[in-house]
Amino acid sequence: MKNNFFLNISFFVLSFVIVAFSQPAWIGELGIIASCIGYFLFWYSIYDIYSTKVKCTLSFIWFLAVQAIWLSWFTSTKYQGKLIFIVYAFILLWFTLQFTFISYIFLKDKKLDFSKIFLVASIWTIFEWSRLFFMCGFSFNQVGIALTHHHMAAQLASIIGIFGLSFYVILVNLTALKAFIDKSFKVGILWLILAAFPFLYGYFHEKIYEKKFAISDKLNVCLVQTALLPEQKNLTKNYFDSFISPMYQWKRIINFINQKTVDDLDLIVLPEAALPFSANDHFYPFEKVKDLFLEKFGADILDKLPDLKEPFARKYDDIWYVSNSYFSKALSTIYDSDFAIGLDDFDPKINQSYNAAFYFSPKIETYQRYEKQVLVPMGEYIPFAFLANIALKKYGIASSFTKGKENKIFSDKNAFSFSICYEETYPNIMRKAKNKGAKCFVNLTNDAYFYKSKLYKQHFHHAKIRAIENGIPLIRSCNTGITAGIDSFGRVIDAVYKEDKASAIFIRIPLFSYKTFYSFWGDYLILFFCTVFIISHIIRSKRKDKNI
Repeated sequence: MKNNFFLNISFFVLSFVIVAFSQPAWIGELGIIASCIGYFLFWYSIYDIYSTKVKCTLSFIWFLAVQAIWLSWFTSTKYQGKLIFIVYAFILLWFTLQFTFISYIFLKDKKLDFSKIFLVASIWTIFEWSRLFFMCGFSFNQVGIALTHHHMAAQLASIIGIFGLSFYVILVNLTALKAFIDKSFKVGILWLILAAFPFLYGYFHEKIYEKKFAISDKLNVCLVQTALLPEQKNLTKNYFDSFISPMYQWKRIINFINQKTVDDLDLIVLPEAALPFSANDHFYPFEKVKDLFLEKFGADILDKLPDLKEPFARKYDDIWYVSNSYFSKALSTIYDSDFAIGLDDFDPKINQSYNAAFYFSPKIETYQRYEKQVLVPMGEYIPFAFLANIALKKYGIASSFTKGKENKIFSDKNAFSFSICYEETYPNIMRKAKNKGAKCFVNLTNDAYFYKSKLYKQHFHHAKIRAIENGIPLIRSCNTGITAGIDSFGRVIDAVYKEDKASAIFIRIPLFSYKTFYSFWGDYLILFFCTVFIISHIIRSKRKDKNI
């Protein structure tokens, strides 16, 4: 009895270490272990406890501690203030109660059959999926991320998506628990097969497309990481000395792009909210802008500068001023390249503001715009009227951005779609873009508001999953974060892994993409099976009750 107690304590602690640090943002190699036995070790450690209440209490404590690690980026308070701890506590409680509930389902009695295993995995999967629809939604921290550190195991997401991977992880761990409880060799063999299957599937999945991938067209891209903190990019109270002039910010960007000579650039990408002021705020004196272009490109470049007219330029008191959109259009023409940049925008005709991505091309006169569809509470919109005063004092936000309504495809030749920051963690949004005709995902991100936390790494790994789910390459440019090119199997071509490193990388990204089951079915496939499993279990339970 004493030996069992210490063994169970050891399993309890070991399971916590494995699961809590199993996300790729922490120690990705632990993800393989967590996906096979991490949760099993915990459930096994408390399985023989007589009291269901004690079991549920331990489940609550264990998962609360796990989530406290996974969501530790919420404790970055420099830009969020201490109110973020209320959000942190609420989400911890919300997720932990869900885990405690599924533990209760099979821990309340000693019987664990496959009907109950499928029931528990199904309920958990629906819990995770449902988080997308509360307020702006919460799309981080699925259990299935444990399978995504290695690209081969992650290929299963091309069929069942991230929520399907969560279902699979719970299924595998509960199968291990059943094998130990029943002392069943056959169930143990089944567990081994289930644990190995994602890697076998991933290996053959990549092999099938290997030759087509090798001969696919390449997209030459320059991805700029500006690495500016909020007080460096915008004038902020008490941080005036940190502010960097917007003109100098553009000078830095041009220096980054010019650091390597590439004659056939297809696309230049700058991050979300790349510079102060909106796209068409006419802030920069034209003569100074012209001097900058002369300095960087020589006198021959003057013929390539945009005409001084709306929306790029406006005259005040006989002096011409130009906007961020002027710079963007000019650089698109100078480099003879498509140009993407994240900027705020205001539409005076309908009195609405947007967090937007702008597409410039030498072939179009002005630009095209994509409006962000998922807005972050307090940072981009005010969810409740009573929070308006807090938002104004803390963030300088007096009103909310307007949500975008649809995915858009840009560039006839390369057909890419934009996502802005947090949006790329939403499987349904990215899938719609793929089905609309996108051949490449382009993400513009700014993770600076949770600087020096694990957020930027967690965000990056979600991006890789979106590429795998849809069988499509993804490129991302971050202010702070991980600027990178990712192929259609979730493999990193090149990246800036240091969040505060200001630079640009030049990547030849393979444009190979392919149809996936996930891009066809989306989350509906796994949700359908989860619903069937839940209904089947309910019907079976009622029949048993009638027979008693």
